[in-house]
This record gives sequence, C-alpha cells and structure tokens, in this order.
Amino acid sequence: MRQLETLTRKTNVYLTLIICFMFLVFVADLQFTTEIYMGMLYLIVIMLAMWLPSTKYIIGLAICSSILTSYGYFNSIYNIDYQAYMNSTGIINLGITLTAIWITTAIAYYIKTISVALHTNESIHNAILVASLDPILTIDKNGIIESASKAIEKTFGWTVAELKGKRFDKLLAPSCRAQYSKLFSVHANIATSHLIGRLQGVTALHRVRRDFPCELSINYVHIPELERPIFTAALRDITARKAAEGRMSWLSTHDDLTKIFNRRYFNEHIDMEWKRAIRSRDWLGMIIVDIDFFKNYNDYLGHQSGDTCLQTIALHMQSVVRRTTDFVARYGGEEFVILLPSTDLRGCEQVAENLQDIINGLNIAHPNSPISHKVTVSIGVAAMIPTLGFTYENLIRLADQALYQAKEGGRNRYCVFEE
Repeated sequence: MRQLETLTRKTNVYLTLIICFMFLVFVADLQFTTEIYMGMLYLIVIMLAMWLPSTKYIIGLAICSSILTSYGYFNSIYNIDYQAYMNSTGIINLGITLTAIWITTAIAYYIKTISVALHTNESIHNAILVASLDPILTIDKNGIIESASKAIEKTFGWTVAELKGKRFDKLLAPSCRAQYSKLFSVHANIATSHLIGRLQGVTALHRVRRDFPCELSINYVHIPELERPIFTAALRDITARKAAEGRMSWLSTHDDLTKIFNRRYFNEHIDMEWKRAIRSRDWLGMIIVDIDFFKNYNDYLGHQSGDTCLQTIALHMQSVVRRTTDFVARYGGEEFVILLPSTDLRGCEQVAENLQDIINGLNIAHPNSPISHKVTVSIGVAAMIPTLGFTYENLIRLADQALYQAKEGGRNRYCVFEE
C-alpha cells in the first residue's frame, strides 16, 4: 500500500510537469520540426507508460497530444494567418506528427501491458511466498539463496533478509550438508542429479543449532528468458509427523497403560524365540501372572486406582528380569506374561518365587480381597525344549494350566507344570 501511494505521488508530479511542457510546445508553437516533435512525444509517452498506473491514461494522453498538436498548428500565437498553415507541406507535417503520436502510444501501450503482466506475476509470486505454510526458496546454480518465503522465519529462525545471499546448505545439518554442497559445485550435471526433483528426507538446522527432521524437494526451473539456471527448494518440518509415527509405532508393540509390551508383540516375539530354541535345542521358559480378585479391587476402589495398581505391578515385574533377552508383556486385563529364553524349569521357578516376594512386599492395600488385606498374584510356570511338531501354543497352554492350579490351590502362590 505504501509503495502504491508513492507511485501515485510520482505519477502526479510527472503528469503535471509533462502537461505543462506539452502546453508550451504545442500552444506557443516554438517552431520545432516534425522530427523533434516525434522524438519528444516518444520520450514523453514512454516515460508516462513507466509511471502511470493504468493503460487508459496512455490513451488519454494520446488524445490530448493530438488535440494540442492540432490546436498549436492552427492557432499559433506568432502567426494568426489561417491560410499560412493551409498548404500541403503543413498538412503532411501535421499528419506525420499525429501518426507519430499514435505509433508511440501503441508502443507505450504494449510496454505498459508487459509491465503490468510482469508486476502481476511478481505480486502473485510474492503472495504465494507469503501464504505458503512451508518455506520455499529460490536458489542460483552456485547454491546461493535469492529469495525466500515468510515461512522460513518460523521454521528456521532466520529472517528472509538474513538468508538472501547465503548458501543454501546453511539450513542443513552437517550430516546432510556435504552432498548438497557437492551438488551445487558441479554445475554441469546439476539439473540431472538424483537430488533434483525428488522428495528427500534430511536433517535441517535451526538458527539456534537445533536439529529437526525435514522433507526437502529441489526442482530445476526452466525460464527461456533467463540465461542462467534457477532452482526452487521446498522444505517441510516433519517433526510432528515423525513424533506421531513414532507414537503409532510404539503403540503397535506396547501397552499404553503399563508401558510394557502388549499381547500382539508378545505373540510375534514368542514365535521368534520358539524357532530359535528349536534350532539351538535350548530351553524356553514362560510365566503367567494374574492379579487375584482384581475385579473386586476395581469395584471397591475405582478404575483409576486399578490402573495405578496395574502400572505398579508391571514396573516391578520388569525389575525381576535381569537379562536383555527376557521379555515382559501385558497379556490381557490383569494378566501379565514373562518369557525367559534359555531358562529351564528350575530357573523359571526361581523367577516366580522372587516375583511373588516382591509383589507381597509392595503391600498394596486390597480391602475387598477374600484371601488377604493386600494385593496378591497367582503365577503359573512352565518350561520346555521346543521340538518340531509342537508350537509355542503348547508352552502357553502348559503355563496356563499351572496358573489354573495356583488359583484352585487358594491363590497367592505359584505352581509349576510338570509333565
């Protein structure tokens, strides 16, 4: 808006000066030759074509020029003899002058039309850069930033003015900078590089030296009028998307409440461990843990207290297993499972005994339990050396039968299934 106001003020000044000058030339008739008339009119019209806000002013100027020229021709203040101007030479000169006015007007109209089109394209380009939510850059063949959208300031912390004239790889982390530095240093093949026209995952660098994941697409822009190549770079901060993807990936293998592995991932893991044990002819142990009378606990103390109880049990179950190969998961509801590779029945029994002692030592109050004043667990233990012809469901079935025996035996105990 400010630039438009400035242009309008300049237009008014130029228009006033030129009208005054034309009035002196055409009305006072200073006896300039037709050629000088043509040259002056050409300069005047072209000058106004550069400054006037619309092409309609150029047409108006041509009409005014034609009227003033004719008036100056027939009404000279130096010679009022009408017949002195009515000769073939004068008429021809007048015709040439008027023709020159309209020829120069047509030229000026064409120039102004092109100027308006260029200004419109530039305005659209700037509007797109301002409205874009993702940073967009234009880069020369040397990797120097020529322009940038406003979004660059929010994403990278740099202002547009600060980035102009800087190298593009300034926005990339050192781990990604080398390949793009090399890209813009090899001018011969830059437009055909595999980095051009493809979406690439890169690590970007914020002004405060903070790394963040980003998608980058560099494209070659062919403009016939330009004798040099131009490239555009579109960047998108994908931090939120990566976090969401990580969250979804985590939820696919973990239980959201207890933060340990879920049943789906347990089924995948036990299948892998079963096949490994078959190949190595090794033991595979399993423990199933069930919280006694957990429904009574929820009904009496509420589901929020029940969630806290599950989280506490899960946390201390993880403290029981010490090896990186051991696996703890929430099997469903108030049931948990521990998978113990390379562990025989005696080793599994020892883990179950330790877990029983730890849960009892927590002293989590259970006012509605028929067997104790605190939370207790029943545990089923099983172990076997997997062989062909059997599946891991056999091991789960054995551990489940041991758990059933523990419940039937009065709960708050562990039982070992022995064939």
